[in-house]
Parts: sequence; structure tokens; C-alpha cells
Amino acid sequence: MRVLFIYPNLYTQMGFNHGLASLSACLKQAGHETELVNLNENLPPVPSDEDAWNRIQAWRPGLVAFSCLTQQYPEALRLARYLRKQQERTQGYLPPLVVGGVHPTMVPTQTMADGVWDHVGVGECEDALVRLVADLEAGRSCDDVPNFLSWRGGTRPAQAAQAPVPDSLWVHNKVGEFPDLRALPVPDYELFDTQRITDQKHGWFGMLSSRGCPYRCTYCLNHKIVDRYHEELGRPVNRIGFFRFRPAEKLVEEIRFVLARYPGIGTLIFDDDLFTQNPEHAIRTCQAIRGAGIKVPFVVNSHVKQLDEEVARELALAGCRILKLGIESGSPRVRKEVLKRFMSDADILGTIEVGERHGLHTSGFVMVGLPYETRAERMETVDLLARSGIGRFRTSLFYPFPGTESHRLAVEGGFLKQEREVTLTDFTESSCLDFGAPENLFIDKLATCMPWFVNACLDRWRSAPAAARYRPLVEEVMVMDQAQWDAFKPSVEDVDKRTAALAAGAGELHYSIRYNSFMGVRSDYYLAEEQGIEWATAAAKPVPERLRQLALAAAAAEMC
Repeated sequence: MRVLFIYPNLYTQMGFNHGLASLSACLKQAGHETELVNLNENLPPVPSDEDAWNRIQAWRPGLVAFSCLTQQYPEALRLARYLRKQQERTQGYLPPLVVGGVHPTMVPTQTMADGVWDHVGVGECEDALVRLVADLEAGRSCDDVPNFLSWRGGTRPAQAAQAPVPDSLWVHNKVGEFPDLRALPVPDYELFDTQRITDQKHGWFGMLSSRGCPYRCTYCLNHKIVDRYHEELGRPVNRIGFFRFRPAEKLVEEIRFVLARYPGIGTLIFDDDLFTQNPEHAIRTCQAIRGAGIKVPFVVNSHVKQLDEEVARELALAGCRILKLGIESGSPRVRKEVLKRFMSDADILGTIEVGERHGLHTSGFVMVGLPYETRAERMETVDLLARSGIGRFRTSLFYPFPGTESHRLAVEGGFLKQEREVTLTDFTESSCLDFGAPENLFIDKLATCMPWFVNACLDRWRSAPAAARYRPLVEEVMVMDQAQWDAFKPSVEDVDKRTAALAAGAGELHYSIRYNSFMGVRSDYYLAEEQGIEWATAAAKPVPERLRQLALAAAAAEMC
């Protein structure tokens, strides 16, 4: 059977969907054909509604499958409704429509109640989708496939056009077992325009070496997934098999495959939630990469309470370039009570110190605009970043995914603006929470200018001449009213470049907005990169000395 995937990835970061690539590989392994309609403005021309409809008429797939996050679901729903109306208007061909991914997994009954889908997938559906396609191809009833909500009798009833649809008309099948990562085929990278994506991402290439996470952070999807599998499989959490790893030798085979297939890969990104959570797996994988002679640097995610010296050393030896850490908030109270992240400032600072000592460039994720967070606690995040000396940090606006504990907290606190919740497409431009006009304005300023705020308080923790350079900028921003801020905000990156150039020329350690609008990068790192110097080589020197040399080189290059 032919399966047409549709990925409504509009107005967000361009990326590769690991889930779709894995689903496609499993279907091809079972003898089916797949294609993708990828909707992303970064990969023009973006297929129109008519293009999608015409592709269905020409290729005549037996199933059309959407995958979406919550921010992508409104577009998926709109396009699915268009396809239904086109079928009614033209009496053209339209096979069953299925939707899966994060949003349907978190709120499956709400998704099914929209009435447009024939099947709604929950959780990891590699095995389930292969069975669904086999049943459709054989003409069997498809209302009993694990992981899917399906119409009773396998046929979408006429009442489905009148949403919301009562749940008595569908079957909510229990989830099946998690797929065995040891048995899954190599993801179908050819489903996407992977070379074009790789080129546009300047050689950064995402892969997975594991799935799952043992923590229960309120803002994350994992705790709800674990609860569903625990309940429906009827087994203790430690026996549902959520946290799994690819065998190191299989991962190395996959790395070799993509390096041979896609020229220009310069950095591998392991998108696992927690690459270092299992030290044995991390060490085994690093040693396998080294043993295979793979020289491409890579990036991993770690937990601030799960990085020991041996793992850090092996990461560095294998070529790890960046160590990413979920910090989220600098307030111990917010981390504990709002986010359920049970880690201390000492845990965070200690892990950053271990990583930097082994030549790993550390990167922290932080959120602003959290519910029940005071302004003073928001500034604790600024202070912790300044105190830590972290290599870079990425600032996002808090987004409460429906179905998560944090979504409940946001609703109960009266913070959620539902009209904004359904229109946001990313985590960096605006928030769907409302704290009142003054605090909303402050949060926008903080999210946009986080590197300036951090620079302004660097001298609380170390000798930092740059603090005096950035404090007037922060003071200027803070007194702006909404109209003044709206006029100034588009110029932030230009102002940052000019100020950072002055700081670099003076040999002052600072953070600058680099690579994208929400990233603050430590000056010794970005200066080394601009000079084409390997970070591991630059990091071997004391910070003041390497910064002085890099700043002089940058100033000389600017004069030329």
C-alpha cells in the first residue's frame, strides 16, 4: 500500500521529524511505499492545499497520515477539513486520514472529537501503523488496532461531520508495547529533502541513540506518556520499557550511512532527551564512535545531576562539542514547586564546571514567563547564568502543552490565554500566558535581551568589565513603555552586534546574541569559531589569555 505523510511544520524552526522517518522505514520494511508532503516556509515552494489534494488524486495512497505538535495541529486540522470538503465537492478520491504525534498523544479524545480523522494515533506507533496499513490493505475492520482511536466498525460515520463527536461512536484501543530500538530499521532519511535541510542548517544533522526519560517534569510530555502506558499495559513504570537505547554498533552503522549519503555534515546532534543518563550506554557509544574512526563532532543532552567525570572525559575524547543542559529556572522554588525539577544550584554549577573542565562547551535551556514565578525569581535565572559561566544559553517562552501538569497549573492560575494557545507556532516570539501588561512587557524584554541582562550582572561573581558596558543598555530597556519597546525591539540584534564588537575589541568576556535571536553565546567561543579555531584547542588555555588573543585576532580581521 502507498502511504502519504503530511507534516504541517509551518512558521517554526526547520527540522527533521525522527518519528515520521522511523514510521516510513518500518512501512517500507513491510513492503509498502511512502511519500511526504512537507509544509515548511524554509523549504520553498510550500505545497498549497490544492497541491496536497492533487498529489492524493495522482498517487492514490491507501492512507494519508499527519504528524503534529500542538502548535502544528490547527494547520493539520484545517488541511484535513479542506480535503474532506474537496472530496464532497468533487467526489474525488480520499483515503482514510490518520493523525499522530505529540498533540494527539496528549489529548486523543479531544482530537478524535474534531470528527475529521478516521484514526488517531497515541504514543509510539511504528508497530501499530504497520498493522493498521496491513488491515486496510486486506479489507479488514480497523477498529481494534493498538495505539489507535478508531470509529466503531472501522468506518467514519456521517455524524462525524458535526464536531464535537460523542465518544460512544469510537473505540479507544489500549497502547501496545514500545518498539524495540534494537529491531527498528535505520530511519528513512530519504523521506525528507534531507540534503537540502542539512545544507540550510549549515551541516548540523540530528539523530537518536535512545528514547524516553525517567523524570516527571510538569512541562514535559513524558510523564503523561508514562502514565498512559503504565495504566493501559497494567505494569509498574519500571517494567513498561519506556527508557531504551540503540545498541552502539547499530548507531555507528547509522552514522556511517548518513555521512556517506549526505555530504557536508559537520556536526551530529543526538536529540535524545538524556544521552548521559545511563553512563554505561554513554561510554559504550563514545568508545564505539572513537573505535570507528568517526571524526565528526557531536552534541548531546545531559541532566545536571547525571554527568560524572568518566562520562565527561569519554565525551570529550569521542569529539563531543556541546553539552546541553536543562536548567529552565534559576529559582530553586520554581524548579521544585512549579516544574518538579529536583535539582539544586550546586548541581547545576557543578555539572557546568565538570563539562567545561573537560573541554565541553556547555549550553543551558532556560524559560521565562513561568506561572507562579515572581519577577525576583525571573531575575534569579539571570543571576544563575551569570554565576555559572556557562558557554551559551537558549531562552524560550514557557508553553504549557495540553495534557501536561503545567497546563493544568496555568489554567488553574488563570494565566492561560486560550486564543493565543491555538495560534502560537514556536516558543521564542510570544507567550500564551497573561500576567498583566507590566509583567508581560518585562517578560518580553527579558526573553529578547537575556544576554544583556546576564552581562550586566557578571561582575557580581567575577572580574567582568563588560558589566559596566551592558548595565546602561538594560537600564534603558527597562524604562521603555510598550510603544517605545515595540519600536526598539527590531533593532536589538543590531545593537547587540555593535556592543559585542566593542566588548570583544576591549578583550571583555561577555555573551552575545549569536546563531539565532534566542541564543546567548560566550565571547571566547564565538570568537574562536569566527577565527576557525577548534574550541577544544582554544579551551586548553586560561580564559583571560584565550579571550585576549581571540579578541585581538577579531579586531585585526575587522580592520582588514
